[in-house]
Amino acid sequence: MKGKYVFIISVFFIAFFLFSVGDVYASTDLTWYFRADTHTVNGILAYRLDEASSSAYAYDSCSVSGSRASYYGVRVWVVDVNGGLEELTDGEPVAIVSRGDDGAGLQSATWNCPGYSNIIDAIMIKVYHRFGTTEWNLRATFITQNNTLIKLPEATWTFSYYTSRGYDWVEDKTIAKLYWGGNYQTKVQLQYTEPNTYEVMMWKLQNRDILGFIMAPYTWFLGFIAYSIVFLLPLGIVLYNRLEDATATLIALLLIGGFAGGLIGTLVPASGLTLCWILFVLGIAALLYRLIRG
Repeated sequence: MKGKYVFIISVFFIAFFLFSVGDVYASTDLTWYFRADTHTVNGILAYRLDEASSSAYAYDSCSVSGSRASYYGVRVWVVDVNGGLEELTDGEPVAIVSRGDDGAGLQSATWNCPGYSNIIDAIMIKVYHRFGTTEWNLRATFITQNNTLIKLPEATWTFSYYTSRGYDWVEDKTIAKLYWGGNYQTKVQLQYTEPNTYEVMMWKLQNRDILGFIMAPYTWFLGFIAYSIVFLLPLGIVLYNRLEDATATLIALLLIGGFAGGLIGTLVPASGLTLCWILFVLGIAALLYRLIRG
C-alpha cells in the first residue's frame, strides 16, 4: 500500500515537472522606485529599489568650480545569491540626462536592455555623475530585494531622475543635486518575464535549496496550501495524537511554530502563515466557547 502512495505522489510530481517545461510567459511592465531607505542584499548595502516609493526622500549633492554642464547616468548589474556581479551595461553609464542651465525637475532617458535569459536573484543600479567632460563619479547605489526571480527580455528601460543644477555667481561654482524617494519619482520602468516552474526548480537546486526544489511544482499549483499540507497537517496530527485535544493542538501549533519565527515561521512562506492565523483564531474562539459553556 505504501508503494502505491509513493507511486501516485511521484507521478504527480513528474507530471508537474514535465508540464512546466513548456510554460511561456509574456513580458510584463514593471516600475522600480529609487527609495530613501537602505537594506543589505547578498552582502551589498544599498538604497532599496522597489515597486513602491518610500515616504521619506534623500538627495546627493556635488559641486565644481566654474560654470559646467551636469550629467547623470546609470550602470546596471545582475547580483547572484553569493554577491557575484554581472554587468548588463557596457562599463559606462547609460540613459544619460544633462542640464546646461539652472533648473530642477524630472528628466528621462532610455537604455536598451540586452536581455538576460537566466533567473535573476537581484538587480543593482548605480547612479553616476559628472561635470562637463570630467570622469564619471559614483553617487548612489540601489538594489532590489533578493529572490526577485525574474528574467529580462530585450526591451527599452526608461529612467526618470529628479535633478537640479544651479550656478553660484558669488563663489563661482556649479552645484548639482539628485533627489529620490518621497514625491520626487526617481524611478526606472522596464519589462520582465517570469521563469517557468522547471527553471525555478533548477535554479533552486543549483543554489542548494533542496526544499524549494521539491516544493516548486506543488506550490506553483496549490500555492500556500501545499505548505499547509506538507508541514502543518502532519505536525497537527502528531500533536493531536499526543494531546488528544483539538484546542490544545491549535494552541500548541502557535506556541511551537510562531508567526514571525520558529519552525513554522522558518519553513512556511509569508503567504502560508495566513493559515496559521486562521488556526489561531479558531483556537481562541474554541477557548472562549468553552469558557462561556462552562
